[in-house]
Amino acid sequence: MASQMHVICNDSNWPANVSVYARNVEQDRKAHPKFGAAGANITPCAFWPSEPAEKPVKLTDRGPSNILLLQNRRDPATPLNGARETRAALGSRARLVTADQGGHLAYLFLDNKCAHDTVTTFLVTGDRPDKDINCPSN
Repeated sequence: MASQMHVICNDSNWPANVSVYARNVEQDRKAHPKFGAAGANITPCAFWPSEPAEKPVKLTDRGPSNILLLQNRRDPATPLNGARETRAALGSRARLVTADQGGHLAYLFLDNKCAHDTVTTFLVTGDRPDKDINCPSN
């Protein structure tokens, strides 16, 4: 857990003011009732003793076209809208595979043959689909 916190906390500049988290929890509880409060709550990053290792990277449509995004349609922790926004920011550099399933894990742990085969092909060969894919539930 400590190594995970090291990566997460050094990746961004987190607010140190506890009242910021309290406000965010209340806002996200209303906007995202299933997971919002947990995602907005304070973490050790508020008290982490170092600054981010580097400036945040801006997502753009410039760069290599070798990105495959995988997203569950009903993920309670990372909503589909976020994947769609990321896909739009990356432009033709990326493809989005949307699996018609719930849960936070989309690869290996859930049984969606379309999503599994698409991602496995990409990981083994580097080949992406020609367009975004919507994988129906099995």
